[in-house]
Amino acid sequence: MKTFAIAAAGLICAISTGAAFADHLNIDAKGATIQGDTVVFPSVRVDKDGYVVVHAMKDGAPTVPASMGHTAVSAGTTENVVVAIEGGVMPGTEYVAMVHYETNGNGTYDYAPGMTDVDTPGMKPDNTAYSQAFMTGM
Repeated sequence: MKTFAIAAAGLICAISTGAAFADHLNIDAKGATIQGDTVVFPSVRVDKDGYVVVHAMKDGAPTVPASMGHTAVSAGTTENVVVAIEGGVMPGTEYVAMVHYETNGNGTYDYAPGMTDVDTPGMKPDNTAYSQAFMTGM
């Protein structure tokens, strides 16, 4: 598999301001790589079972609630978290990775248009959604 480095694009301003790190949440987007049609995050830390979700970006803002891909993660720190991207990873494209919690107990990611009250985003202490913007390599 061909691997491309991902360059960090900074923090997502449309959802949050300030640092994207929270003591109970972290996605290592800066160290992420592309392997085929997936993004691999070296490390993810969550305080509750949930999902790492990748959203597309448009005009500097994430296109939520729609997502490009997601994968389940258990509470704690997980290494080498692989998220398959629907339609494949597009070089030179900006995405945002977010933590979403499993809130309705069914074990499937359900946050989507018309269903934004379930599997909601993980929040930072300032009550903004935890997110990390990143750009795929050219």
